[in-house]
Amino acid sequence: MNKPAALIPRLKSADATPKADAALDGTPAVAGPAHESAPFFVLGCVRSGTTMLRDALRMHPHLASPEETHFFRWGEPYGTEAMSRALSNNAVLKKHREIDGITEAEFAELLKQCSSRAELYARYMALYVKRKKPGATRWFDKTPQNVYGALLAATSMPRSKFVHIVREPTNVVASLRIGRIVKVENLTGACNYWNEAVQIVGGLKRAYPARVYELRYEDFVAQPTTQLKLLLDFIGEPFDPKWFSALNTRQVDHRDEGVLSADEQAVVRRLCAAGRRRYGYELPEVAQAPTPGGMISNKVPGARKGARVSQTPS
Repeated sequence: MNKPAALIPRLKSADATPKADAALDGTPAVAGPAHESAPFFVLGCVRSGTTMLRDALRMHPHLASPEETHFFRWGEPYGTEAMSRALSNNAVLKKHREIDGITEAEFAELLKQCSSRAELYARYMALYVKRKKPGATRWFDKTPQNVYGALLAATSMPRSKFVHIVREPTNVVASLRIGRIVKVENLTGACNYWNEAVQIVGGLKRAYPARVYELRYEDFVAQPTTQLKLLLDFIGEPFDPKWFSALNTRQVDHRDEGVLSADEQAVVRRLCAAGRRRYGYELPEVAQAPTPGGMISNKVPGARKGARVSQTPS
């Protein structure tokens, strides 16, 4: 007889009074430097390279990431029937849990045991890491639509960090029109997939500048190891190029595939003008000849000039 409750780790950080903010973070205690147990989230508009970035980061021996969870996607409060239905009855999420090695009985028990999304993440990830990558010391999640709950994630998991990958919007809208993964025919709707993601991340970065890192898809595919080194420095993990020797990135450009007319491309540029300026896409050739780091600044306002965060490779 299956007893899912017995298989789901009860984490001390959720059951006992923690030191500092460990319980608020909801992450399991892991021996070693404090940063090892602090999770991070890969966010961005759908069709912006989030999967490619996740798969690259999975090559790091310390890092483990499941398929998309969507735990922060929906606005219904945790513990309500609406929230439980959204997570439990979605066929795509059931397939993701199957890939993660989590049974539906176990997931149902997790929903009952946990009192918050942060605790659900802690218990789900503890079980996932144990089964899929027991040598990992840190988990991260890649769910683009979790951007809608980014502020809640930041406040309920105060040691978490956020990585935002952004892609030139006409490429994103064209990819959504093609619809290999997510299909959106309406031009306004497709543009707002991109606009809303960058607007939310912009607000998150203003609120927590030290916890948000941004990179451009075009820079990542052009110089993947350089960009990975910068990103790993931000999250506080060591970098070794041999870990990423099998990494193969290829820039895909949909703008010349005929799915968007010249007039439609002009509409996308107009509707997404503010974000295009912010990320250095005002001139079309920027995406064709990316400059490392693009127009994105990851400097923390008020930080001392030349100051560096201490990194201790483990």
